[in-house]
Amino acid sequence: MELTHLKYFLEVAKNEHITKSAKNLCIVQPALTKAIHNLENEVGVPLFKSSGRNIKLTPYGQFFYEHLQPLYDEIEKLPQRLRDMRSEE
Repeated sequence: MELTHLKYFLEVAKNEHITKSAKNLCIVQPALTKAIHNLENEVGVPLFKSSGRNIKLTPYGQFFYEHLQPLYDEIEKLPQRLRDMRSEE
């Protein structure tokens, strides 16, 4: 799994809208859609389902989101933690 795809998944899960998420991520909508489809193919389950103009998390997507968000938050904190370690030397 690519870290970028995980970031994209979290953004789409939060917004429940591909176009809005693409704008927030500063990428084009087709690239975001492709990344989400690639992630779904990789994990082997559908993460989203269409709901009118919006999309909703499937039960698989909800499970993935709940477990991924804290892990992603920790990954985001790592660079600062390393800098903090360095300053403590």
